[in-house]
Amino acid sequence: MTPAVRAWEPDGDDLAALEAEHRARAAAHDALVAVPDLGAVPGDERLVAVRLPDGSRAAGLATSGDVPAGSAAATFRPLREHRLRARAAGPDVGGAVRALVDAWTTRVGGAPGVAPDGDGRPERGPAPRDHGLVLLWPSRDVEAVGALAASGLRPTVHLAARRDAPPASPRVAPGVVLAEAGPGDVADVVEHQLAELEYDELVGAARVRPRAREHLAAQVAGAVANPATTVLVARRSPAHGEDAGEVVGVVAVEPPERAGAVAGTVTAGPVSYLVLLHVTGGSRGGGVGGALVDAALARVRDRLGPGAVVLLHHGVLNPLSAPFWARQGFRPVLTTWELPVGALSPGARSLSP
Repeated sequence: MTPAVRAWEPDGDDLAALEAEHRARAAAHDALVAVPDLGAVPGDERLVAVRLPDGSRAAGLATSGDVPAGSAAATFRPLREHRLRARAAGPDVGGAVRALVDAWTTRVGGAPGVAPDGDGRPERGPAPRDHGLVLLWPSRDVEAVGALAASGLRPTVHLAARRDAPPASPRVAPGVVLAEAGPGDVADVVEHQLAELEYDELVGAARVRPRAREHLAAQVAGAVANPATTVLVARRSPAHGEDAGEVVGVVAVEPPERAGAVAGTVTAGPVSYLVLLHVTGGSRGGGVGGALVDAALARVRDRLGPGAVVLLHHGVLNPLSAPFWARQGFRPVLTTWELPVGALSPGARSLSP
C-alpha cells in the first residue's frame, strides 16, 4: 500500500455504514445488481479493510478454498481459489478499491505455500493457472472497474442479463430446422458444448478438464430428460428422402428451479439460466444462433411470462460472444476479475504505484 493508505479496523457501525453506502451506490449504477450481506464482523480474521485520508474506505471478506477437479464449477474456476467479497464507499471509490486489492494480494502472496519458490513455481498445489484470485464487481461501476484493471486483475467473464423482453416473431434460419433435443441428440449436444468450452479456454473464460466429456454427457442427458429444461438443436434441412441432417447448433436454458446461486445475483425474477449456445463455424453468420435464441426465449416467456429474467455467462475477451449477445438484448451485470497467484512474484506483489 502507498504511505497515504492505512489499514482499517472497522467496528460494527463502520461496517453497517459501508454496506449501506455501497449498496446505494450499486443500485444507482444498476438496479438489477443484488448486493448480499458482506457477512463480516469486527475482528474477523478474514476481513481486509483499508481507509484513505479523504475518508474513502473499502473492506472485503477474503476466503480460500479448493474446487474439486471433477466438478462442474471447475470448468470455469481455478482449482485453488482465493475470493474477495468487497465493498467500497467514499469520494474516491477507485482509490479505495485499488488499495483494498493491493492489501488482499499482499496477504495472499505472503500466505504459506502461495509465494513462488526459486524456480517461479508454487511450493505446493495446482499449477499457477489453477491457483488464482477471483473477485466479482458490478459491470457498470466504471470507477471501480478502472481501479481493478490498474491493479493487474483482468476481466474474464461477464454475467449478462435480458429482462422484460416483448413477444416477437422468432427468426428463422434458412436451410435449418429447429427441434427439441431427444436422447439421441445427447452426443451431438456434448460435442457442441465441448467445442464452446475449448474456444472459451483460448480467451481465459473456461478450462477444459480431464473427463470433461464424461461429466458433460451426464449433465446433458439429465437436461434433455428434464421437461422443464429447454434444449433445442438446429439441423440442416434434409434433402427429400434423406434422414435428419447434421446438428449445426444447440441452445439450452435451465428453469428457475435449476438456476441455482446465479438467480441470487439479480434483484428481479423469476430467473432462467442460458447455459449453452453454440453454432458450428461453417454455419455462423447465417442466423442459426439468433433463431435458436428466439425459440428458447419464446419458451421462457410462455412458461414464466414477459417479466422473466434470463441470465448467461460469456467470455469478456471472446470476440464472438460479446457482440452477439449485445445484439440479442443481453447486457453485462457482474464481471469476474481474476489474477493467477503465479503473478504474485516478490517483485510484482505490490500493485500500487
